[in-house]
Amino acid sequence: MEGLNDPAMRASLNTSFFIRKFVRYFTLVFTIIFLNFAMPRLMPGDPLLFLFGEEVYGAAIRNPELIQSLSAKYGLNKPIFDQFIIYLGNLFRGDLGYSFSYGRPIAEIIAERVPLTLLMTLPPTLLSLVTGAMLGLHLGFNPERAHKKAISSLLMVLYSVPPYWMAIVAILVFSLWFNLTPIGGAPSPGMSIITGVSHMILPFSVIALFNAAYVAIIMRGLTLEIAEEPFIITAKSKGLSYIKFKIRHLFIPSLAPFLSIAAIELGFTFSGALLVEIAFSWPGMGYTMWQAVVERDYPLLQATFTMTALIVVLANALADLASYAIDPRIRLRENGRN
Repeated sequence: MEGLNDPAMRASLNTSFFIRKFVRYFTLVFTIIFLNFAMPRLMPGDPLLFLFGEEVYGAAIRNPELIQSLSAKYGLNKPIFDQFIIYLGNLFRGDLGYSFSYGRPIAEIIAERVPLTLLMTLPPTLLSLVTGAMLGLHLGFNPERAHKKAISSLLMVLYSVPPYWMAIVAILVFSLWFNLTPIGGAPSPGMSIITGVSHMILPFSVIALFNAAYVAIIMRGLTLEIAEEPFIITAKSKGLSYIKFKIRHLFIPSLAPFLSIAAIELGFTFSGALLVEIAFSWPGMGYTMWQAVVERDYPLLQATFTMTALIVVLANALADLASYAIDPRIRLRENGRN
C-alpha cells in the first residue's frame, strides 16, 4: 500500500484502470452493434423482410429486379463480413437507414423525437434524484421512528406500482373524471404556457413519483449500511448541525453508488419511459419504438434500440469514472487488483 503514495505508481494504476474500463465498455458497445446487425440476418427468411416489413417486401417480391437492386444497395449480396463493415461505416456516418412507415431518414426522426423525450423525462428525473436522495437520507437515519416506517412503506407501494398503470389512473382521474388536463399529446408551437403545462403535468408527476420512490429506497438502504460506522458515531459526538451531518457524513460516503443510480435513471430518461409515453401519446423515443413495433418498421426499431443502448452504456461509463475520481475506497479496491 505504500507504493500507492508514489505519484508515478498512482499514474500507472490510473492508466490501468482507464484501459480496463475502456476495453470493457468498447466490448459492450461492439456487442450491442453486432447484435443489432445480426438480428435480421439470423432470423429465418429473407433479411429484406425484416428490414422493410411484410407489406413493402410483399410488393417488392413480385419484382425480382427490385429485390436484386435492394440487396445490392444494402450489401446483402456480399459476404457477411463485408456487410458488417458497410453497416459500421453507415452507422459512424450517422446513416441510420430509412423508415418506410414514416417515409423519411431515421436520423431526422430521431433528431425530432429526442428533444420531446428529454422535455418530458429529464426535469422530473433530475427532481426525483434530488428529492429521493434527501428523503432516503432522512429515512435511513434513526429508521425506527414510526413516521419514517410509514413513509418507507408508502414508498415501497409507489415503487411497486407500474408507472404505466399509474399513468392510466392519472388520466382516468384528472383527465376523464375532473377534466383538468388533456388526455395526452405533447405541447405544440404557439400553445399558451398554461396549456403547455397542462399537457406536461401528468407525465411529469408520474415519472417523478416513481423515480423518487426508487431513489429514496436505495438511498435509505445505503444510509442504513453506514449509519453504524465508527466515523458516523464520532461525527454525532462532535455536535454538528443536522444538515452538515447528513451532507458530510451520510451523503458524501454514499455518493459513488448514488452516481450509479443516477446513471440508471438517465438511461431510463433517454429511453423515454416507453410505457409512460405510450399512455400519454407523447411522441418521444419510447413512443417511436412502440410505433416501430406496431408498424414492423425494423430499420427504425433497430436504430432506436441502438441509440438507447449506447446512451445507457455512456451514462454508466461516466458514472464509473466519476465514482473512481471522487471515492478513494473505489480507487484502493481497483488498484488492489493490479
